Amino acid sequence: MMSQIILIGNYKPDKQFSMQIFESLMSEGYSKSKINVSAIRPREIFRKLSFNKPSLEKWLAYIDKFFVFPIELLSFRSLNFMLRRPVNYHICDHSNAFYLYFLPKNKTIITCHDVLAIRAGLGFADTYCYATKSGQVLQRIILNALCTAKKLATVSEFTLNQLLEIDNKPDRNKKWITIHNAVSEKFLPLPEDKIQEVLKKYQQLKGKEIILHVGSDLERKNRKLLVNMMYELQNDWNGILVLAGEKLNAELQELIQKLEISNRVLHIQNPSDDEIVALYSISKAMIFPSYSEGFGWPIIEAQACGSPVITTNKAPMMDEVGGNAALYADPDDPTAFVMQFRKFEDKKFRDEIIQKGYKNAKRFDFDNTIRQYVELIKN
Repeated sequence: MMSQIILIGNYKPDKQFSMQIFESLMSEGYSKSKINVSAIRPREIFRKLSFNKPSLEKWLAYIDKFFVFPIELLSFRSLNFMLRRPVNYHICDHSNAFYLYFLPKNKTIITCHDVLAIRAGLGFADTYCYATKSGQVLQRIILNALCTAKKLATVSEFTLNQLLEIDNKPDRNKKWITIHNAVSEKFLPLPEDKIQEVLKKYQQLKGKEIILHVGSDLERKNRKLLVNMMYELQNDWNGILVLAGEKLNAELQELIQKLEISNRVLHIQNPSDDEIVALYSISKAMIFPSYSEGFGWPIIEAQACGSPVITTNKAPMMDEVGGNAALYADPDDPTAFVMQFRKFEDKKFRDEIIQKGYKNAKRFDFDNTIRQYVELIKN
């Protein structure tokens, strides 16, 4: 019997926006499955005493996350046990695997979105992530806890294989499977009048074609390639590069200035959901040149909205996520991305890729994803 699921969410000051989106999707999905769902997360208590000193904020946040919240979890779990409530738990982000020590393992599932930071902490050089000495310790703590999970879902087969490679507690009784991320039902092509209404404050876009990138400022996201690509295109394509996401770092801003393409680059910081959907709907192409990912959500979001996609010729973006509905190129080669982009000048070819994209996005059905999670919990 399962009457309630408690989602274990992220510490809000960490600003893990993609994990907040995932938590929201899971909450919506479980509710649609007629399951009572609620969420708890570490509260900001000691961090407020940091007087805005970054180094102090970090360590006080650790107290909130690794000392205060575990006590709250034990109290919460004990109360549910005494009241005989049939409660299950879902840790929405593998970086919170430490909380498994304070929850019933046979009634707790965890989603592993990637093992990039963990592998970086172990010394792997192919992650494009970097770990400080304290970060290395933290990632080993996360890995040790993650490997105790009885029920775990990775968002791609690629991530599952990487996790199995570093699993330090192999156990045949583990139920570790892949459940692909789903496309939220809000990702649909917008009509022209709605697009104009949503994007009207961005006058620079009026009457222009756009290349779109959606993502953070992490090095592995490879925004630098997009800027270099725009430099190559500037003389024979009169469009705009839109970087939607976190603030541009100083190095990237300096490169844009050096290449003298400031008037061809628009940064939209922390766009709203409506803005993201509108941008997907009008983009000439969504380009996702990431070096490493656990899945690559923007690929299927863009395809669901009718944007053709060019992404990296690496797993899991290639084949597992993009399938035959995207174009691929070497993330170290801006010219290769330019050549792929120019293929969309052929309207018939572009329309074919768009139709393949719609079909591909349907593989990541929201209801099917939730059904698999419910089955994993009940197993």
